Amino acid sequence: MRPHTSDTSLQILIDRLVAFLQEQQKQPKTSLSIPSPDGLGRVFDTFSHHLVALMLVARSDDKVVERERAAILEHCADRARKAGLEMTAAERNALHEYLRHFHPAEMLLGPAMAQLKRDRKDDIAALVAAAHRVVEADGVVRLQEASYLLSLQHDLIALA
Repeated sequence: MRPHTSDTSLQILIDRLVAFLQEQQKQPKTSLSIPSPDGLGRVFDTFSHHLVALMLVARSDDKVVERERAAILEHCADRARKAGLEMTAAERNALHEYLRHFHPAEMLLGPAMAQLKRDRKDDIAALVAAAHRVVEADGVVRLQEASYLLSLQHDLIALA
């Protein structure tokens, strides 16, 4: 049985996202998994794979500013909410603090993308939209980042 064309196209798009993030990543390889941070055990699994991808995008210019962290936090809170888990104020504060110190290693990208491949198309489109917000949040939009993310978003819309 041949794979469905949109499934094949989705796989290609995910592979392109992985390649882009690997190209942007400059952190040393250290760990294969992300332990659930203190105070986030109830909700962390709903967004951890998106968190890795978004933090790698944010760190592509070697620094993460508060507006980028805020965009990532809102995306993670939205993922938890859609999973039926509204984040408490304490969880939001714990995630905010975690984002100040989280430096994902490139080795986390593989497991994160493997989980992303199981996401629905609208979840992937939401990740791409969040990546756009992160890229734009620091006020410095690299042409390569913006062009790639815009292209990926258009491709995802075409699959729907």
